[in-house]
Amino acid sequence: MSNDGQTIGLFGGSFNPAHRGHLHVAQCGLQQLDLDRIWWMVSPQNPLKPKQPAYEKRVKSVRDLGLPPRMNISHMEREFGTQFTVDTLRLAKKRWPRHHFVFLMGADNLRQITQWKGWREIMESVPIAVIARPGQKSSDTLKARLSPAARQYNFARIPETQSHTLAWHKAPAWTYLTPPLNPLSSTAIRENTKTS
Repeated sequence: MSNDGQTIGLFGGSFNPAHRGHLHVAQCGLQQLDLDRIWWMVSPQNPLKPKQPAYEKRVKSVRDLGLPPRMNISHMEREFGTQFTVDTLRLAKKRWPRHHFVFLMGADNLRQITQWKGWREIMESVPIAVIARPGQKSSDTLKARLSPAARQYNFARIPETQSHTLAWHKAPAWTYLTPPLNPLSSTAIRENTKTS
């Protein structure tokens, strides 16, 4: 993961568990954003969520997806000792100064990003691709697009038709991708596991 000058999508999450819906989002980001690679960043502990299952178990759930070429699991958050995205991005940019990072997030995260530590720094640190989540209702998509962060940074929005150029924009820059939706969700998988 040390090649210089690549366009890298940073796809973070709890992945509790990782599933085909996550893979669908990552593949959408890889293709529509014309990225060289996607790094899956498994969060050691999401500060906005209750205690997660063991890190190794969630990493295994990502590995079990059989990631296609150009996708890797990154342990940077554990190596950096970071808990917050803003700190992870800051250190990633220092470690790999020649890479062009794009942060991938689901639309639900755009709605709540104002609760994140240093959210404005995140928006102004690297370009961001907001990807409609699997199974998301059109009303949820609308709420994301009208969220406080989306309104505040509306001037920096790149049209979806130009999303392939996002990695080369100076932040703040973001786009909203609406791929064909995959109905899987981690919540549904956990619920099915409990009842089976």
